[in-house]
This record gives sequence, structure tokens and C-alpha cells, in this order.
Amino acid sequence: MAEVDGNPEYGKITEEAVKKLTNRVGRVFPIEQPYLRYINQDSITHLARSIGDDNPLYVDPAYAKTTRFGKLVAPPAILYALAWGSWDLRHGQGLPGVHGFHSGDRWKLYRPILEGDVLHATKELVKAEPLEGRFAGNKMFMQEDKICYYNQNDELVAVQFFPVIRAEREEAKSRGKYSDKKKATYSDEEITQLDNEFEAEVARGGTPRLWDDVEVGETMDPVVKGPLTLPDMVAWLMAIGSPHVRTGKYWVEYRKSSPKIAVKDPETGIPQAVERVHWDDYMAAEAGMPASYDYGSQRGGYALYWGTNWVGDDGWVAEMDYQFRGFFYKGDIFHIRGEIVDKWRGAKTGTGYVKAKFSSITQRGDDIMPGTAIFALPTSSDGPAQFPVDVEADGRA
Repeated sequence: MAEVDGNPEYGKITEEAVKKLTNRVGRVFPIEQPYLRYINQDSITHLARSIGDDNPLYVDPAYAKTTRFGKLVAPPAILYALAWGSWDLRHGQGLPGVHGFHSGDRWKLYRPILEGDVLHATKELVKAEPLEGRFAGNKMFMQEDKICYYNQNDELVAVQFFPVIRAEREEAKSRGKYSDKKKATYSDEEITQLDNEFEAEVARGGTPRLWDDVEVGETMDPVVKGPLTLPDMVAWLMAIGSPHVRTGKYWVEYRKSSPKIAVKDPETGIPQAVERVHWDDYMAAEAGMPASYDYGSQRGGYALYWGTNWVGDDGWVAEMDYQFRGFFYKGDIFHIRGEIVDKWRGAKTGTGYVKAKFSSITQRGDDIMPGTAIFALPTSSDGPAQFPVDVEADGRA
């Protein structure tokens, strides 16, 4: 691709690059370099700790043995380690050097992920189209992958629709849409209040939340996340891996195969991963941000945590659809709050379903992750839902 005016390290959305991208629509590829594929006590524990989840079903083997699963269960957010944290999800993604913003996720979760499982996944580009917006004007593109996750028996565990907004960095920087955001600060009293909120969060756990007892209009238990710090992001990457953080010969080989994946540090001259936007304020500014910010997958992990916390061990997060609007900057907090908006029984299985609508409001009053979720809850007549849980196929009674 020919260079254009501006920083030569930054890619541009050209007709040639778009053609290469769209030629990949509909083609299915295996993910061959996941961060992890083996589900065991260690990988489950690391994931649970990374999102602050202390549900005994995930972290206490003795308790897990007493449940219907008979062993530890992994929080659904662990699936990010197979795809998002893999080294080859973005291989052949197209638009080299054009910044990517994870813009949300749509999940369909069919089966539990159990200790001892061995998972694998495939990716398929299902959408690639121009997008206009205030962030980078007409220098934007939307692409979406469909990721299918399977266990060692080739049973479909989950499907994720993973949209990414691609935006030219220099265009986004020049527009400065988010440049007026101020860094959050807190008093000792405010930190104590947040600590108290964390301590007040209790997983539903082994106490069944019966479908019969849930009413439309009912508010749901909230959770708080933040203030976002670099250690929060380090903990997340320890659990699910990183697509771009590599060292030694691996880093050299990566830069050779994808020359625009690195950006030179202006102070040292050292090429570093574009992923620096999440911990380096300079690199965040190069992408048009006032400060470094969270990983989209991390925010999605928090949404899934809120859902599993509410449904309890006999319930199931069957579907979740959330959008990332704005950014969760270092120092920010947000509260996830939800309300039940619908309730029905499955026509084929009799499973009790409820639908929730939720918001994720920061200390600035911004909703940075609105979404909806469908939960399968145990009923007084039929007990817990049976797997696989397929809301669409089940229909409405």
C-alpha cells in the first residue's frame, strides 16, 4: 500500500485495503494460537480474579462438587482468552495500521464451560462496511467477526459477534472529540464508600432465583467497577492474554509480518505495540483520547460478571448484547444497573426466561455500556434449565 501524507506508521482506509478486507467476508478460519485452550482450576481462578468474581462455583472446588455440575465452572468471560487474546484472530484482518476500537459484543451461550474441558474456536468475517461518525468523520469502517466456540466433543459452547470500528488515528486525533474529558479524582471518603460497595456485592450462588418469583419492572442488584487502574488491566491480560504484547524474537517476527503494528516511542525511539493506548497517555492521545483507557473485552467481562452474579448457580446467562459507547478512562468508575423488561416460558422446553435491560453509568453520568440480556432461570415446577440453552430455537410458549 502506498504511503500517504502524515505519520508513515499509521495506516489509511484506501480502496485497495478495503477490497482485501471485503474479499474475506464469509470465509471461516480456525483460531490456531489461542491464549489458552485448557480449562482447569488455574485458568478459571485467574479469570475470576481478573474481574473480581469470588463466586464459590468458580473458585472453591469443594463447593463446586456439591453443585449439579460436580466440578468447577468457568465464568463465560474466559472465552475471550480463546479469541480476543489469541495471536492470530487479527491475522488477515485488513486495514493495516488503522486503529481498531472494540465496539461491543453479542453473545449466545449454550453450554457451561467445565473444569477439564478443552476448547477451540473459529472466526468468520460477517460484516465489512463504511461507517461515518463524529470521532473520525468518513475515515471509519465497521467490521464484525462471528466467533464460534466448541468443546472437546465438538459441541457448540457459545457464539460471539465481535464488531470493531476502524478509524484513522490522525483523523481521530485532529477532531479531538473526547479531549474535554477530565481525569477523575477521589477523596479518602469516596474511596471508602466504593470499598463498601464492593464488599456489599454478594453472588446469588447456591440460593436459587426462581423464574416464578421474578416480575417485570423489578430492579436488579447493581455492581460497581473501578476506579480503573493499570493493575486492573494487567490482571485482565494475565487471565485472557494479549493480541499484541510480545517480546524478544516473537516481537521482531510480529513487526516484520505486520509492519504497522508498532509505533515508535518518541522519547526512546523504541517500537512498541499499538496496545499502549491502554496504559500510555501519549499513545492514547495519538488515537484522539485524553488519557489511556480500558480494554473492550475487559468491560465485556464485567458485564458478564454482573449477569452471572444475579442469576445464581442454577440460572444461566443465555444471551447478552452490549455496546461500548465512549471510553472507560484510567481513574473512572461505573455502576451496572438493570431492570427486568420481559418474561416468558420456552415453547419447546418450558424453560423460564427473563429479559433485562441494563446501563453502565460513569461518575460523569455517561452510559458507556448499555445492553440487554436474556437469562434462563430455574422454575418451581421443572428446576434448572437443561443444556444446551437455545433461546431462539426454544421460542415462546
